[in-house]
Amino acid sequence: MRLLAILFNIASLATIAYLIISQGIPGSDEILMVIAFAGAATFSLLYIFVVQKNSGNSSFIGLWLQRKKLEEQQKIDRIKMNK
Repeated sequence: MRLLAILFNIASLATIAYLIISQGIPGSDEILMVIAFAGAATFSLLYIFVVQKNSGNSSFIGLWLQRKKLEEQQKIDRIKMNK
């Protein structure tokens, strides 16, 4: 199900990109609708990749962010110890 949601969101963004490339930038009456559709797909993908899975395992991006946080905390701790 997760993979299906990812595929549909990517297809949605690809369709929006194709329409913008082929038809040009939408007019003032359509731009809000395009922003809403693109924003919904983008935030949905971010949620899927960042939030932990139901199985308790973290996603790749979530693990990467956690690692970066730990690395920065270690740097801060080293700086504090050197003072």
